[in-house]
Amino acid sequence: MTNQNQAPKLDKKELSTQIATAHRYFGLYGFSQILPNPDIILRRLGKSSLSAYRELLIDPIVAGAVRRRKASVAGLNYRLDSDLSDKQQAVIDQIFDSLDIYGLIGQILEAVLYGYQPIEVIWQFKNGVWIPVKLIAIPQEWAGFDANGELLLIDGITKTTPPPFKILCPTNNASFTNPYGTAELSCVYWATVFKRGGLKFWAEFAEKFGSPWIIGHEPRSNTDDDTNKLLDALEDLMGNAVATIPNDSSVEIKEATGKTGSSQVFDDFIRYCRSEINIALLGQDQTTEKDTSHASAMAGLTVTKDIRDNDCRVVESCFNTLLAWICELNFHKVSPPKFVLYEDEVGDKTLAERDQILTALGVSFNQSYYERAYNLSADEFTLNAKPMPTNTVPTTPNFSEKSFTLQGDLSDKLAIGVPSDDELTAQVVQMLDDFTSLDSVNLDNETALLEQLASLYPTMNIDELQDKLTQMLFIADTLSRLQTQEEMGLN
Repeated sequence: MTNQNQAPKLDKKELSTQIATAHRYFGLYGFSQILPNPDIILRRLGKSSLSAYRELLIDPIVAGAVRRRKASVAGLNYRLDSDLSDKQQAVIDQIFDSLDIYGLIGQILEAVLYGYQPIEVIWQFKNGVWIPVKLIAIPQEWAGFDANGELLLIDGITKTTPPPFKILCPTNNASFTNPYGTAELSCVYWATVFKRGGLKFWAEFAEKFGSPWIIGHEPRSNTDDDTNKLLDALEDLMGNAVATIPNDSSVEIKEATGKTGSSQVFDDFIRYCRSEINIALLGQDQTTEKDTSHASAMAGLTVTKDIRDNDCRVVESCFNTLLAWICELNFHKVSPPKFVLYEDEVGDKTLAERDQILTALGVSFNQSYYERAYNLSADEFTLNAKPMPTNTVPTTPNFSEKSFTLQGDLSDKLAIGVPSDDELTAQVVQMLDDFTSLDSVNLDNETALLEQLASLYPTMNIDELQDKLTQMLFIADTLSRLQTQEEMGLN
């Protein structure tokens, strides 16, 4: 009798064997080694190539969205995070300087549109270094994947495995069951096709009802030849406004009225299709809607961050593979650099001006702050140590990464942010001093201070006044915090 609680016999060989294979999922697919592309749109169209998707780029809405999507990635800066030696890093820098990086980014992003994009790498051995001198994006139909997800080159009926370090193949959201990746153009196929059909019918509608109808009246005794002659005359009348008709016939011009509502149906349908295309490719449709405000339209000029980040990951992965190949061919067991795309922070100039004011007030920043705030590497800059004045009152308030050092008294600090040194300045300093000495700074106090300061500048340009008041209020608020910390330190 078999014991039901007995553990199953373990065959350790099965632990290293894959049993869930693509053959089980797709079944037999003829004598071909190539796994069929499981793209739903292509299968329903009965096509094995991606030509149906390439035709979509003729559409101006699709082409514009694709250009904007590529530009959102190509507009980023890149850097190489590396632990290589100086000599090895010099080799990498020389190679990347010779490559058309942003042209290559555009080729890699074809993988996002079609699911995958094979890129052949042409190497050259020069000065003892293997250098990728040319990277060529080849048609997707020239390559495929086998049941194990391995890339194969297709030459007629021959399928061959490419040699090592030869074919880069970035993919978009590839999976075990779909090594071909997801083609973003598949999401807009039907919307684009229906939009084209809507435009065709709208053009026919406009031709039919956009111009008046010319109706000819003829006697019943007219033959077919007489009718055709009358129709020809009416066509001449429509095109040239000049025609001759039999004297026993008449012409009536009838306007097509009441068709505005019917025309709106076409407009709404096409606008819906355009919206679907932009949502699929850009993540938003704000710039295409007629009721869009200026603010939302400006926000819609960029691709949504989640879509752009996904595209960046595809590009970074491809470049990191190339960097790994370069290091493996030229160096011995080193950790390859990492290719990173990044965006300059909006408002760097404003941030620098703020930090300059704070530094003048005695605030000092540590190195990690500069690295994060200005996208700098540790080896790109050094902090110059400045001697501390003799009248410095050291304090150690905890402000995260920023450490504050008080220098001089409050009037000295106020004078730093004041534009000149005259009687008017003295009044401003006094107002700011009174403001910072209040027990609590609230909106009413700020409003009163603004009114007093505004009264001192009756002839000043309004833009200059706003800038100066903003700067002074910022200084006053900062000094109020510093004075509080100073009093706490003295106590």
